[in-house]
Amino acid sequence: MPTSAQVSVGTTAAVLVAATGFDQTVWLHNSGGGVIYIGAANVSTTNGYKLDNGDKMQLPVGDNEGLYGVTASGTNTVCVLKQIN
Repeated sequence: MPTSAQVSVGTTAAVLVAATGFDQTVWLHNSGGGVIYIGAANVSTTNGYKLDNGDKMQLPVGDNEGLYGVTASGTNTVCVLKQIN
């Protein structure tokens, strides 16, 4: 069963998708007004994947892996829908 959440992302890495023992499919929507960067726990504005305001994407997240987000300044809201495969 899919689960959804709205995650507030700031200048410290925030968990978008927690690690599980299962593969997951994740849909992200950056709906918060600015750019976020996504990646591993060490994500930063220099090593993260840039997701502009309004962007949507789907990606797989492997078992025992998590997904994190960070902003350069302020806070953004990221909508997260995930399905355990």
